[in-house]
Amino acid sequence: MSMFISEEVESLSCQYIDNPFGNKKDKRIEGWLDILKELPKVMDPKIDLYDQVSSEFYCDEKERLENLLLKLLPWRKGPFRINKTFINSEWDSRKKWQRFKNINLNLKGKSILDVGSGNGYYAFRMLGMGADKILCLEPNLVHISQFAAINHFIGSKKIRMVPERLENTGLINTRFDLIFSMGLLYHQRKPKDHLSELKALLNKEGKLILETIISPKEFEISLEPKEGKYASMPNVHYVHTDLGCKSLFKELNMNLINETKPVRTSDQEQRKTLWMPFKSFESALDKKDKSLTVEGYPAPERKFYILERSS
Repeated sequence: MSMFISEEVESLSCQYIDNPFGNKKDKRIEGWLDILKELPKVMDPKIDLYDQVSSEFYCDEKERLENLLLKLLPWRKGPFRINKTFINSEWDSRKKWQRFKNINLNLKGKSILDVGSGNGYYAFRMLGMGADKILCLEPNLVHISQFAAINHFIGSKKIRMVPERLENTGLINTRFDLIFSMGLLYHQRKPKDHLSELKALLNKEGKLILETIISPKEFEISLEPKEGKYASMPNVHYVHTDLGCKSLFKELNMNLINETKPVRTSDQEQRKTLWMPFKSFESALDKKDKSLTVEGYPAPERKFYILERSS
């Protein structure tokens, strides 16, 4: 059996192959493991990871299958299609992925680090674009349970998910061809350190794919939400302007090689569903003025930046 990306990554990730939660302590884990054991067996599945994330196979237990997957909610990222069960997640992540695909970045044969990967939706789409191996880092154990369930139906050995934050992995000598950091920068107390840690793990010609919320230019470098709340999200420390982001890149000696136009988040992209029935984007905006968040800040616009080390 070949090593997974590097000796470090192999050592870090191998313990989660048979038990996705490793030695983590959480009273919900036993219930999740029971659900995973009850999932129907998969024989000769038809897999699609390019146009969607789906698995089709013979199964005469549609209602039971759907009920088992519903027990793993809230499903934040997706959608996924397992036979006739459509997991309609809170985020229609196809929209963000299409914005990334429009950049035309080559993923074929690449080793990838996906930091804050959620339930692995984007990692499966990366495989669909030809990625070689993907290490996902995700500390939220709900997302870990969902990844384990979906990969039960996909059966990929090219993705490994580790329930740790980047700073706790001990990765020092490994270098990746591509690193994804999507929806993380504004949650960092020290955003420059976050980007510096990612840069250190890039190959010499590697690319960092950064996706984040952008605040308007009148905030100069960044919007700093009072009490860390922005669009109903907690722990939001800095929402950088485009200038603020580019200033960070310059400080870190990184070249910006591509970028997308900002796109305002809509209730078509993020919303409450059967699979995520709690408060969603509808509670994030001012009821009278949708251009503002409930806290009175400009509504979120999101943007991709593609970066590489300066030569």
